[in-house]
Amino acid sequence: MNPNAPGLEPNAVTADTYALRELTFPKVLARFAQRSRDKVFLTETATGRTFTYGQIDSWTDRVAHALQGFGVRRGGHTGLLMGNSAEHLATFLAIAKIGAVSVPVNTAARGELLRYYLGQSDCETVIVDAALASRLHEVLPELPLLKRVVILRAGEEGEGSIESTGAFEVADFHALVERAGATPFIPAIEPRFCDLVLIAYTSGTTGPSKGSMLSQAAALTYGTSAAEAQGYRASDIFYVCLPLFHNNALLAATGAALVCGASVVMSRRFSVSRFWDEIRESKATITNFLGAMSSFLWSQPPSPADADNCLRLVSMAPTPKYAAEFEERFGLRAMNNYGLSDYGMVTSFTQWDPRDKLGSIGRPRRGVQVQIVDDDDFEVPPGEPGEMVLRFDEPWRGTMGYYKMPEATLTSRRNLWFHTGDRGMRDADGYLYFVDRKKDCIRRRGENISAFEVEQIIATHPGVADAAVFPVATATNDEEVAAVIVIKPDVHLDELQLVAHCQRNMAYFMVPRYIQFRDALPTTMSQKVEKFKLRQELEAALSQAWDRETAGVVLAR
Repeated sequence: MNPNAPGLEPNAVTADTYALRELTFPKVLARFAQRSRDKVFLTETATGRTFTYGQIDSWTDRVAHALQGFGVRRGGHTGLLMGNSAEHLATFLAIAKIGAVSVPVNTAARGELLRYYLGQSDCETVIVDAALASRLHEVLPELPLLKRVVILRAGEEGEGSIESTGAFEVADFHALVERAGATPFIPAIEPRFCDLVLIAYTSGTTGPSKGSMLSQAAALTYGTSAAEAQGYRASDIFYVCLPLFHNNALLAATGAALVCGASVVMSRRFSVSRFWDEIRESKATITNFLGAMSSFLWSQPPSPADADNCLRLVSMAPTPKYAAEFEERFGLRAMNNYGLSDYGMVTSFTQWDPRDKLGSIGRPRRGVQVQIVDDDDFEVPPGEPGEMVLRFDEPWRGTMGYYKMPEATLTSRRNLWFHTGDRGMRDADGYLYFVDRKKDCIRRRGENISAFEVEQIIATHPGVADAAVFPVATATNDEEVAAVIVIKPDVHLDELQLVAHCQRNMAYFMVPRYIQFRDALPTTMSQKVEKFKLRQELEAALSQAWDRETAGVVLAR
């Protein structure tokens, strides 16, 4: 058993460590650049590059000079179409220093979905990995507000290029930074805790994806509240293999390490075959799992070396039924942190909580109120399921609403509580449990997928008359995307043609796995599609449905 696992050491971050009005990325980074200048903050597993706190601070100053010189202004929106890299993180921190706004974009996005993200968020600048430049090039004519493109080249095969036009300028990332001054970056107006720093797209449920607006303080609270609740400390090493375009990796892991003065080891992506080797080599003490990651690792053949690692804490969302056995086998403690990109992180199941409560999402963090309510927003008694609604005690800890969606913002905050759309239950001891989702949302391998968005893209095929998209359960407790399609009269359309259409216009993980053609969709008297019926019928005969994986279709990523 790993001796680090119980970890009853005092918290590295307490309620008094940070005043909320001091929570900005420039101030937090400067704090540790002064206190721990020579301590390694970031290590890349792919390249072996390391960056100390002092080097990251100086580098992000230079990147900020470069981007500001290229035209990135305070309050301006910059899309980040980038994979995991030191440059991605440095760019995000530099944009925060300018007082500008980052819009991280899922690297699997393409076609209409990519155009929507960059267009709806009013991006004036996009920084893109050269390997993804061809995708951006396809949608450039549909982005009239775009003025600047910065291309990050890694010298790999298949990298694309974009040429400047009269509509926008193009620059090379490294050349731009090389020409920038090496002096400390001092903005004309210092960013404040309440300034918008991030627009994070969350899956749409009754409409298109929504851009959640996070202030500097709200973004950093992901880290401070987690560190306080879970006992993170400066000696911790966070292993990050989830993508930086998600709040989990960017804020709940990397941000948590930053506010603690801890270290980050960054991998480009999650790999079952490399995971434990990278954990051991990096001596990582903390990491986060989403979706079926724990299932993939658990299903590997047991080894005498399983507990030979330094991990003391692993956040499992959701917590699997075999979590206690996972703890024993790998010599660590499981924890859970519940929250939403739409609002913030709100509960924690910690290393100190009773293990018979394992599977709970824990209790509210300090300064957070959680109620379980009925459809009329009245609180229900313990043991009865209802919708989880949230409220922070302090201003600016939660999101600022949805970008350019005032009606959705107001609806989600009715009666002065944020409505999660998730159903939960509170037990007699005050521990909260996730029950299910009220939202029309699909959770596949850590990705939140908007059924509405998939339906809208499917509907653009000229042969489709109607479509219903919904989740179906799998043996790994994950969900897969299913689609029931109504074809227009006298049109021939098969499953492979539909998959090809989807792949051209959406992220690979959104492409339906199960497809069924019908003459009509079942509807209620108010003409709403009865998806629950479709789901029940398909799950009852799933082996007979057309399955993309059984058909041998391999999706390009």
